[in-house]
Amino acid sequence: MKSKIKKELERAYEASKSHKFTLEEWKSEEWEEIKKVDKHGRVKDTGINTGILKDLGEKITTLPDDWDFHPQVRKIFDARRKSIQDGKGIDWGTGEALAFASLIQEGFHVRITGQDVERGTFSHRHGVVFDQNRDLHYIPINSIVPNA
Repeated sequence: MKSKIKKELERAYEASKSHKFTLEEWKSEEWEEIKKVDKHGRVKDTGINTGILKDLGEKITTLPDDWDFHPQVRKIFDARRKSIQDGKGIDWGTGEALAFASLIQEGFHVRITGQDVERGTFSHRHGVVFDQNRDLHYIPINSIVPNA
């Protein structure tokens, strides 16, 4: 049985090297239905003015000066601010933070859950950053609506 399966896999692998895929092989009725943008209601422009985006970016990338953050954390936040100011090199974490910030600024509630938000499993997020010498934490996204 193992030999038979291995031979079939090898045959398929060799065939894959010369197979030419066509668009028709990939299209399906299900996909065509998904692509209908007006299927579930009106299409809404979700864009945001660049000036507002830069202002939000400034808020979410500015860390308190009198806190002792890890130098790498400061470096990451400085790089994020520069990428937003320049409009180039915006990474996934920065884009995600800007998206959340824009929703909050427009009055929507955003709840980010899971261990990775604070603990840093996905370190691109930096949803909570810590003072290294005091028992303090800072949540950058909270700067969008101060005193909330």
